[in-house]
Formats: sequence, C-alpha cells, structure tokens
Amino acid sequence: MAPKKRFQPDPIHPLDPAPDFEGGKGKGVRLKDMSPYNDWVLARLVDKAEVFNPEALLSSDGRPVVVITSHGPGVAWMPALALVSRYYIENGLGNLVGGMYPHPAVFWVPGLKSYYEEVLGTPTAVNTVDGVVESLKSGDIHLTGTAPEGANCLFSFDEYVAPFRSRGMIAAAIKADAHVCLLAHLGAEAWTISINLPFGWKLPNTNGLRGINITLPPYKKLPHYLVNCRTFTPSMTGEEMARMTKRKARLYLNVEVERMRTEMNIMTDELKAAMAARKNPRTLRVV
Repeated sequence: MAPKKRFQPDPIHPLDPAPDFEGGKGKGVRLKDMSPYNDWVLARLVDKAEVFNPEALLSSDGRPVVVITSHGPGVAWMPALALVSRYYIENGLGNLVGGMYPHPAVFWVPGLKSYYEEVLGTPTAVNTVDGVVESLKSGDIHLTGTAPEGANCLFSFDEYVAPFRSRGMIAAAIKADAHVCLLAHLGAEAWTISINLPFGWKLPNTNGLRGINITLPPYKKLPHYLVNCRTFTPSMTGEEMARMTKRKARLYLNVEVERMRTEMNIMTDELKAAMAARKNPRTLRVV
C-alpha cells in the first residue's frame, strides 16, 4: 500500500500569522508552544492513540478553524486537545495561533486561569461572541474551539454526547464563516465513575438524564484513545445570519446545535465499533 501523502502547507500559507505576534496572557498561543503539554499528556496518559480523518481539521482556503468537540465525562477531552495540536505541528502549521475556550467555572479554581492562558492559549482577553468573531476574521486567532456540553459532563445521559449548554462558539463560527470541524473521542471513560439510576430509569424532563459522573485523579494510562474528525457545513452563512431577526437567528442556531450533537453521537458510535475492533480483531471496523 502506498504511503499516505503528507499534508504540505504553502510556503506563504494564508493562515500564517505575522512574525510580530506577541503572545501572553489572554492572547492565544502558537501551537508549537503547546508541545510540552502534548508530549506530557500523550506519554503519561495514553498508550495508543488514533485519529480518524484528521484532514477535516485543515482549512484549505485560508479560513480560520473552529473545532466543536465532545466533552466526554470529566477530563476525557485532554488527550484530544494534545492530538489536535500535535497534528497541526507535524503538518508544518505550528506557527498558527490557537486557543480553546473552557467553561468559565474552570477559572474559579486558583491557578487554573493562568495555566489555561499561558499553556493552552485560552484567549480570555476576548469573552464575547462578537469579540471571537472579530478575532477570527482579523487573523488574531487562527484555531479555536470549545466543548459545548460544558457542565453537562458531570451528568450521565442516554446519549454519549450530552445536550449542549453553550452555543456562543457555534454562533461565532457561523458569523465568521469559519471552517467548522466536529470532533468526537472515546477511551477516557476509565477515568470516570458513573452512578446511574437503577433499571435504566431516567429523570423526566431532563433530555435523558440518568445519573452523575465522578472523575477523580490519579488518572491511569489509557490503553486506547480514539478521535474522530468530520467537517461540518452550517446551513447558513454569516451574512445570511446577520440579515435575520434575533428570533429567527436563534431558531436556526437551535437547528445547527441539534445537527451537530446528532452527528457527534453518530461519530461516537463509529468509534465504539472501532474500539471493539481493537479489542476483538474479528469485529468489523466501520470508521
């Protein structure tokens, strides 16, 4: 089998930031500067990791990239962030400026805000939807994303990808006409204890809530961690959304949210089949 062709960025890539980019708290971080985080997570916390369809993370037309990722229970997202960052670096795009947006409650923990800003590039200097849109359009930030399940990661639902609590980044991606990549991951459930209601019961009027998730360190090394990437095309452009009334834009955004969550649950089902194939080679791989 011929080796897979490696992505080669243009010498003057449309997303290359100006050489005078100044990092610092709240301004994002060059992806190559995340290498220590990537190396530590993937060496200490993951034995084998695979990324399916990583090309979906790349914007071929110069648009900024917004990654909408499943949160998973607890800190299940940590290896996914490291794998995405490493993929960009290995494909010659380590100079791009990125930053992820965590749930605001994360910053209530002493020391975490500084860590997120300096190590993970959280652009906390921008904290509104319009501010994110401007950062993406101006090229101040080239890659960003969030896990819109937010605090729902603390609860167990009948679907792996929980209902979204945050929609701001999705709105910002549409308004900025960004390249949107959905990302689902599987394998870090070993870090979490799920305490569910008996007999498969669910709490009424809760979108399928059936229990809680408890994630506590120390985190043992994961035997397999799988990531699934897929390009998502919104049903409207930023210009079309701008012409809508607030009510109509909100209703359309609700549709996009449900489309994304449905697709991410399907992507997770594909990963479950792939995970089963890793444990039992006779199982058909479907990803």
